[in-house]
Amino acid sequence: MTPLQTAPGRLDYIECIFVSDAPEARPSAIPGSSVHSVESALIHMALRLEQGLSHWLVVAVNEAPSLALAGAPHFCVTRLLQGARRRWGDAVTLIADVGLSPYQASGQSVVLRDGNIAVEASYAAAIELACCFAAAGADAVAPCLSLPQQTGAIRQALDRHGFEAALMPYSTKFSSSLYGPYRQAIGSRLGLMRKSYQFDYDDAATALNQLECDIAQGAVATIVKPAMPYLDVLAEACRRSSQPVAVYHVSGEYSMAVVAAQAGLLDLVDYLAEIHAAFRRCGARWVIGYAAEAFLAAGPG
Repeated sequence: MTPLQTAPGRLDYIECIFVSDAPEARPSAIPGSSVHSVESALIHMALRLEQGLSHWLVVAVNEAPSLALAGAPHFCVTRLLQGARRRWGDAVTLIADVGLSPYQASGQSVVLRDGNIAVEASYAAAIELACCFAAAGADAVAPCLSLPQQTGAIRQALDRHGFEAALMPYSTKFSSSLYGPYRQAIGSRLGLMRKSYQFDYDDAATALNQLECDIAQGAVATIVKPAMPYLDVLAEACRRSSQPVAVYHVSGEYSMAVVAAQAGLLDLVDYLAEIHAAFRRCGARWVIGYAAEAFLAAGPG
C-alpha cells in the first residue's frame, strides 16, 4: 500500500509548502503562507508533525526559472525532499509538484513553441522533473500538464528508471481566475490569465474523462482543482473513481476567505470547517491547500 492508498472514511490535509533557494523565508502572496528556505521548511514541517499533520505538496519558487534546475544536486526541492526523508522516514508523505510553470519564464504549464503546445517536449520536461524528485525521495509526483497522456508518459519513465513513486495528477484542473495568488507566490507572469489548454469551467464531462484516463494510466490518486465552484464535479469524480480523490482548495478561494474574516464578515476557522465538511460529503479523501492551521484546530473529519 502506498502512502496515498489509505483507509477511506475520513478527510485528511495535504499542506502546500513553497520552497526556494533563498537563505531565509519570506511571506508569499497567499495570506499566512511563506516562501520557505529549505531550513525553514523543515522547521515548519517539524511543527506540523507535532500538531498531527504529515502530508505535504512541495512547490518550487525559482528566482531564475529554468527546466535545468531540477537536475542540480543542491536544488531546493531536492534538498527538502532528502532532508525530510532523512529526518522522518516513512512518517511523512511527500508529494512533489511537477508542474512546469515554476520552471519557465513564460509561467506556462506546458512548453510552447511558436504559440503552439509542444506536446512531446512538455512530456519530456515533466518526466525530467518527476524522475529527479522520485530519486530525491518523493512518495508521489503530481503532474499538471492538462495533456491526455501525462500520467502514462511519466509512469513509463519512472518504471524504466526503477522509481516506485506514485502518480497523483491534477486530472480535473479547470481554467480559473482563482489561481492568482498562487501565480504571484511563484513569480508567474500570467497573473489572472486563464490558460486555453486547461479544462473549460463549463465542460465537466471532458475533465472527468481525463480523471478516468489518468487512473487507467496508473494514477493512484487524482486531484480536482479548484474546489468550491466545482463541488458537483468533485462529487461525481469521487463516485466514478476507483482511486482516492483529493480536492485543491486553491489560493484565490482561501485568500478571499481570509480577507472576509479580516473584515469581520465571518469566522475563518468556522467557515473552513464548513467547507471541509462539504468536501467530506462529496467523498474527498484529502484537502490540499493553505488552511492547515484551521483544519487542525477544527479536528480531522
